[in-house]
Amino acid sequence: MENNPTLMRMCVALAFLLSFTSASEETSCGPMKTSTCQRDSNSGADVHCESDSAPHSCSNRNEDKEKLKYHFHVNEPPKFRGVYPFPVDPIPRRNCFDEEAMEFLQKGLPVVLEQCTFQKPALKWTIEYLKENLEDEDHTAYFSQTRQFLYYDDDHMKGTYKEWKPPITKKFLYFSNFTKLMKEIEEADNGSRAYFQSLIYLQEGVSAAMQNDVDSFNYTWLLDLVTRFSWGEDVTNLLLVGMPDVVTPAHFDVLENLYVQIFGRKRVILFSPDYFRCLYPHPVGHPHDRQTQVDFDKPNFDWFPRFREIRGMEVALEPGEVLYIPNLWWHYIESEMHSNTISINFWFEAKNASKVYDARKKKTNATDIEAENNKESHQEFDNPRENKEQPEHSEETLKEHSEETGTSDSEQISEHSDESKADETMAKGTEEEKDGKEFEEIDLNQEEEDVKEIELSAAEYLILLRETEISLYKATLSHAKVKKILDELLSGRFDHI
Repeated sequence: MENNPTLMRMCVALAFLLSFTSASEETSCGPMKTSTCQRDSNSGADVHCESDSAPHSCSNRNEDKEKLKYHFHVNEPPKFRGVYPFPVDPIPRRNCFDEEAMEFLQKGLPVVLEQCTFQKPALKWTIEYLKENLEDEDHTAYFSQTRQFLYYDDDHMKGTYKEWKPPITKKFLYFSNFTKLMKEIEEADNGSRAYFQSLIYLQEGVSAAMQNDVDSFNYTWLLDLVTRFSWGEDVTNLLLVGMPDVVTPAHFDVLENLYVQIFGRKRVILFSPDYFRCLYPHPVGHPHDRQTQVDFDKPNFDWFPRFREIRGMEVALEPGEVLYIPNLWWHYIESEMHSNTISINFWFEAKNASKVYDARKKKTNATDIEAENNKESHQEFDNPRENKEQPEHSEETLKEHSEETGTSDSEQISEHSDESKADETMAKGTEEEKDGKEFEEIDLNQEEEDVKEIELSAAEYLILLRETEISLYKATLSHAKVKKILDELLSGRFDHI
């Protein structure tokens, strides 16, 4: 072969043709193999992969682009540490101004919004910029001995939980002091982490320059969402600044959330409200209410066997991108390992919130402490319009309500609703007393005529579960009694009907 030039040229030509064919197959829109893999936290290599044949077309390249964010080269360190035992699908991506994107919001389904401009003034924010422009000393920061920041509600640290010790420490400080502490923690390199999360105050606490940024958000576009989807007119902004590799464990919030990534990357894993029973939330009244009991880094399947049934939706959120997190959807948020991160929430009261929660009082999980953990996640917010009539929506209204609003949703069987019902009862008073029996008979007859089962969405089902649990807990203030009542209520009564 060494002495046969013709044979060598044929071999070279054959090799070229084979490489061309292989490249064509990789870029074609024909069938291909898809796989779901877990990633080794040290090497970045794929492990425990399962492959299935699946159709592939050019329209799927959007999802392929998303997957590339997790595809690490051999010598490249992993972007995120977590390796989790459940399958995930990519969260769909749509242009912010496409009607198709609005359909996701209308249906209450997660979507990554690309090319949005409403948040543009915040995209220049860096840690240095915030250090120069956040002037108030009462900003909230959390400190943890691990990478996890599991939100807790101070108001529930009483009664049964009077001696309960929170897993993280909360401090109020200047942002400049937070950056100093963050640097000290980095140098100590002992596994501890810090997470800053604070409301953006419109009256004080920010410089004129940063105030101008907030005032320049595109409230016209946001107002269109409020009107179109019947969201509440209050908008609450929570600023989140985290060290590398911080985690907000899975939780759900009661507000609609436009989650804006400003600096660094975050992996966000969402779970439908359908998975309520698989994520084992802490009971109503517990300081960790609305937070999962499952540690994703080391799940205890003996304690939480249904966690094996979970399936999520995932995105690696890039700077400038916006993630719509529907209310009542579980979200788990993990920062990349080698960079600080900056994010901001735009929270709105959900259309379905009035079915269960006090319209005057709202609180979400801002843990992320993410929303991560203040208010999805956490701090308490008092609605300044609590006792006033609500005006029609306006851009000024949205700006005004970028302030503190809300209380724990375990307390959201509202006093206002109770008072309204009391007034209504008093108004009817005597007439209902006279016609009591007749009224009952009419109700029964109506039930007999219309026995159609009421269809509930996953979100409505979760609301009903919590409404039931909240009612029982408010009546007993004891989780043991709540469990006993539910056990007695069920005890075989529905097994054979």
